[in-house]
Amino acid sequence: MIHPLQVTLQRREVHRTLGYRRGARPRARVAARLDALWLPAADLLAPLGAFRWVDGETAAGLGMPDPGAEVGVGACTIGGALEAAVERRSGRGEVLDALLLDAIGSAAAEAAADAHARILCAELSARGRHRAPRVSPGYGRWDVARQPDLLALLPTRELGIGLTAGSMMVPRKSVSFAVRVLEGRPAAAGGRRAAERCAGCELRDCAFRREAPAAPAG
Repeated sequence: MIHPLQVTLQRREVHRTLGYRRGARPRARVAARLDALWLPAADLLAPLGAFRWVDGETAAGLGMPDPGAEVGVGACTIGGALEAAVERRSGRGEVLDALLLDAIGSAAAEAAADAHARILCAELSARGRHRAPRVSPGYGRWDVARQPDLLALLPTRELGIGLTAGSMMVPRKSVSFAVRVLEGRPAAAGGRRAAERCAGCELRDCAFRREAPAAPAG
């Protein structure tokens, strides 16, 4: 099933993508161009995602390390319009605008992956389960050459996603992933153990996030 994704762009994530440290702000010229490009860039986003559940044996066959008994596999994209705008600006020598649009696209792709993951989380929560952090081909021990095998399980044509000869996704601002399904709910588990599991998750604004208990005073 194809899911339209609700993406909320965060300035701090764009700043981080541009290489700014936490709390640092761009210079006035950069900030002004980012302001000017923000809404036009947002209008170019067309975030879509799709996922399915597979058993651990199928996931292991894709090369996923340590899949467990059940796995959610998925892919999402922001579409190709923003990427095309980056190429047009770059071709005209508008280097700063191209750089900023590309950073917005990278932040939007991660926001789309987070939005997609929340859909998985909601479905798993209804089943009394939760998920491990997402992993993707090309990271850690998962060979990027297995990307075609993962995407073959998904409706990539409807998503508008393709692959280069080197197994890189097109549009570039796309994310493929898999998540292990875990028993129980982090919110229900409570305490430091649940907080430790949440600390390893990439979703900063999850409704089920647990914080570590405060250290005793004294």
